[in-house]
Amino acid sequence: MKFFIALLSMILIPACAMVGPDYEGAPEVDLPESWNHKLGEQFVAGEINLASWWANLDDATLDELIKEASKDNLDIRIALSRVEEARANYGIVDSLRFPEIDAEGGVTRAKTSESASYNPAITDTYSTIGLDLGWEIDVFGFVRRSIEAADAEIDASIEHYRDVMVVLYAEIAKTYITARTDQARLIFAEQNVQNQKETLGIVEARYSAELVSEIDVFQSRQNLAASEAAIPLLKAARERSINRLAVLLGKRPGYLEGMLADPQPIPEPPEQITLALPTEILRQRPDIRKAERELAAQTARIGISVAEMYPRFSLGGTIGVSKASDNSGSTEYYSFGPTFTWELFNAGRNKAEVKVQDERLEQARASYENTVLQALEEVENALIAYNEEKIRVFKIKESVDASRNVNEITQSRYSAGLIDFQEVLDAQRVMFDQEDDFARSQGDIVKFLVDIYEAMGGGWDESQLGARDENRTE
Repeated sequence: MKFFIALLSMILIPACAMVGPDYEGAPEVDLPESWNHKLGEQFVAGEINLASWWANLDDATLDELIKEASKDNLDIRIALSRVEEARANYGIVDSLRFPEIDAEGGVTRAKTSESASYNPAITDTYSTIGLDLGWEIDVFGFVRRSIEAADAEIDASIEHYRDVMVVLYAEIAKTYITARTDQARLIFAEQNVQNQKETLGIVEARYSAELVSEIDVFQSRQNLAASEAAIPLLKAARERSINRLAVLLGKRPGYLEGMLADPQPIPEPPEQITLALPTEILRQRPDIRKAERELAAQTARIGISVAEMYPRFSLGGTIGVSKASDNSGSTEYYSFGPTFTWELFNAGRNKAEVKVQDERLEQARASYENTVLQALEEVENALIAYNEEKIRVFKIKESVDASRNVNEITQSRYSAGLIDFQEVLDAQRVMFDQEDDFARSQGDIVKFLVDIYEAMGGGWDESQLGARDENRTE
């Protein structure tokens, strides 16, 4: 009776004894109530659907690219595999809560010595079959802390998967915008080349009529050749962007050539942009959520290390039967009872391991706080960049309009013989540069908008790997 009372006590102890610190949540970070960048007509605070932020750009091609990437992108496949790996690891750790039963058996053929005078040689076959039982009694929480850590690691892997989507969709959008920007730049360059060809025709006609010197012809040809030399670079940049998009979709380079061959306008940002508040960033950014889960896992690992300093108890037993082939009868056997192991001396290794885990916890805590601060910085920088680029593109557009007027006037005045050709060259070069700047600025402002959505953690929702497994211990 005393034996069974002691055994029952060992089984019930785990319900009330678990060493190591309990996780009490992420550390508090001082968050502002609103963004440092002043809100106004462009930015307003409110409810925002960040899960599919790209819909705000109203571009069907971009929608299709992101939809396809969500199925075939290789980084997403790797992240999903890591989630499954974490879940499988949880199954390994969770199995420690249950008894382990092994079957064992064997057949032995034996013969006694023929030289023994006192007994004739005997040949016989012996067979045994039985079960081995082993069960660790989790007195100090080694198993439960291991399960806590594995559980948090699953959540961290899910947040990593979500973070991959946030970065991927933003990169797809920015690469797509770059491709459309290169197309717009190419159109401007080709228009300028055509304009300069017409100018060259005028110059050659005036030279043939002996109205201008030969240097005007050479300068016009030089200007035309320099403009034509920019076109191969723009075409190469466009192809690189399209190939990069294909790889982001998990496809071979050239896969998107048909879809993106025809030039389309650069997507335009909406008139007004809704922003999440700083406090909402903690719930929305997967990298912050991942850092918090890693902090929880590391807290549990301290308990694992502390539990290693205490005795580990287990319950074991064996039961089986042995039988000889001569039908002399069978023998039943069993053994059953508790055991424990306790490392009494290891030159301070366990204490050092606890110290290691304590320091890793401090690193995880600092990493979490740093991730939060970096998130706030990224949002603020993206807001500033977007706002300033919007001002810049407006001014560049004014410059483009003025340079086109100057080019038209100088062409007319040169044809009338009122100015020299240098003024025409200057006007054409300025217009070429300003139109190119205008296309790039149009693309940049949309990419800065994408940076805002990325910085706010857009691109996922709770339905994506959000459900907890039913077999996970709460």
